[in-house]
Amino acid sequence: MNIGRAIAYGIMREVERDYRRKATYARIQSEAAARPGSVRVQTPHGTIWMSPIEHTLYEAMVADGLAPVPQLCVEGYYVDFAFPDVRLAVEADGAAYHAGERRQRDAKRDWVLRRAGWTVKRFRGTTIHQKAGNCAYVVRREVDGRRAEIALRIRQEELRRQARREALLRPLRRIARFLRLG
Repeated sequence: MNIGRAIAYGIMREVERDYRRKATYARIQSEAAARPGSVRVQTPHGTIWMSPIEHTLYEAMVADGLAPVPQLCVEGYYVDFAFPDVRLAVEADGAAYHAGERRQRDAKRDWVLRRAGWTVKRFRGTTIHQKAGNCAYVVRREVDGRRAEIALRIRQEELRRQARREALLRPLRRIARFLRLG
């Protein structure tokens, strides 16, 4: 296969993947709109249909100062809420999602997301309805903790770079001092 054909196939696959992603998103939004009690919510990322438990959790997270991205596609799966900067997915599960086949699909989905470096936090609908603020607090602690870890890693990497720079410059400074003295 020549390089041009390989590029064309790659572009075609990407277009098909994008089409399937959009079709899946449209189906998910249509299903959400059809659920009793669903709410159309204006978010910074656009207008989204949410189930009552998703809306309750979303409002609690926003009230707690968080800015989740609703319905983000991660590894081919749409997560209810995502924090891409710290790779955290938050799922609001109703009663129907804790039985049989759906539980197995969720386990597979969680496995795929974990393999991609994401952490999945799941909250049951009853917990969200009764203690949405507590759920938001748990998410807040996770997000803040991960952001602190990232900031620490960045600082440590900067210190390592600075130490390498110093190690490289030290002999050059000695040579420069020697030349000035000589």
